[in-house]
Amino acid sequence: MYRSQPVLSASQLTAIHGLLGQLSQQAHMRCAFLCDLSGQELASWTEQAELDLVSLAALAAGDLMATMEIARLLGGKRACNMIIQEHDEMTILVSRVGEGLVLLIATAVDVPIGWSRLAVKRTGERILEVVGTAAMTPPPLVMSDDFVASFNAQIDNIW
Repeated sequence: MYRSQPVLSASQLTAIHGLLGQLSQQAHMRCAFLCDLSGQELASWTEQAELDLVSLAALAAGDLMATMEIARLLGGKRACNMIIQEHDEMTILVSRVGEGLVLLIATAVDVPIGWSRLAVKRTGERILEVVGTAAMTPPPLVMSDDFVASFNAQIDNIW
């Protein structure tokens, strides 16, 4: 399946880095990054130099895509806008920006969840203003019904 990647200019990336830098000024922020739904990291800020952003971006995009697919399989729409993970030491928020981008922030556990949600929402809106239509490529279906039927038929042919 062909899926185009967002193309952002140097000035757009600089603006996004600035927005993530503003988030980093908030109390107890651990990291913030933007990626596309294929897991390609576009911009980031982190307090941990050794953080594996490539893996983190791929996992965040996969988490959001998996959640949207679960909703589809349960008969809902593929419109998940935010995932909140509460861990012992931190809270992680994964949010869709437009149709095709993912924003993740991680804060210390003592940061109020309402503040974190508002920060993600406002930052996502500002990112949309910067990137415009580059964020509007909708996510692909994980597996279409035709693919599943063809795959099952091929497996049956093998046996």
